[in-house]
Amino acid sequence: MLNDNKRSRALLYAGIVAFALFAIVPYYWVIRTSFLTNIAAISPDTGFIPAFGQLTLESYTQIWDRFAFVTFFRNSIIVSVAATIISLFFAIPGAYAFARLDFPGRKALFYTAVFTIMFPWIVLTIPVYEVFYFLDLVNTLVGVIIALSIFVLPQNIWLLQGFFRQGIPESIEEAALIDGHNELTAFLRIVLPLSLPAVAAAALFAFLTAWNNFLWVFVLTTDEEVRTATVAIYYILGSDVLREWNVLMASLVLLVAPPVIFYGLSRRYVGEGLGGTPG
Repeated sequence: MLNDNKRSRALLYAGIVAFALFAIVPYYWVIRTSFLTNIAAISPDTGFIPAFGQLTLESYTQIWDRFAFVTFFRNSIIVSVAATIISLFFAIPGAYAFARLDFPGRKALFYTAVFTIMFPWIVLTIPVYEVFYFLDLVNTLVGVIIALSIFVLPQNIWLLQGFFRQGIPESIEEAALIDGHNELTAFLRIVLPLSLPAVAAAALFAFLTAWNNFLWVFVLTTDEEVRTATVAIYYILGSDVLREWNVLMASLVLLVAPPVIFYGLSRRYVGEGLGGTPG
């Protein structure tokens, strides 16, 4: 019996290791290729672990020098941070109202907001473009920020209202009201600080969604000055007849770095926010 348990545990660990390797290898391949020379990146003779002489930082310097990646990277940071802040500014009070207040049409409004998460946004590209064109917001960072804020707002409302409903008992607010707070100060001084884990989780998902968004930026921009890094990679991929895979992979590494850093900074809060427990 004991041997059977050890054998089952060994098979379980072997399966976990195999799955982990299967998941990690593509990421390793991207990072590996980004440090190779152009010839080594396309050569079939390059090993899984390349020789030291085949490694270089040239692809990273080319990204900044040849493709104005500084502009693309800056635009991505601006629109992602701005869209995250704006969406949270409206989502926090909206989610709290859905979770705590009883008003006519509350369920209809909430399910309408949730339904937009499942709606295929590509169907709305033409009407959205026409509206933004009429408002003179095409080819502007302001237009991209507004579009991404609207895009991430429903998921933030859905995530935060669940935390307000299940993670924070109403007795806390009732005690604050007895202590002399009104509803606004009770929310700002007590509920909101306790909601930081959920806010951090919502901010993370909003930032990732805005950072990785391709459709709205592609539809609403044509000039390089307002293009984000996600869309810029699409044009970098089609810019040369001979694919420079090391340059492309270097751009992918740079594109993935900010979300990874942001997740690392907010990791301690995200688990609590998704688990529905206040900090």
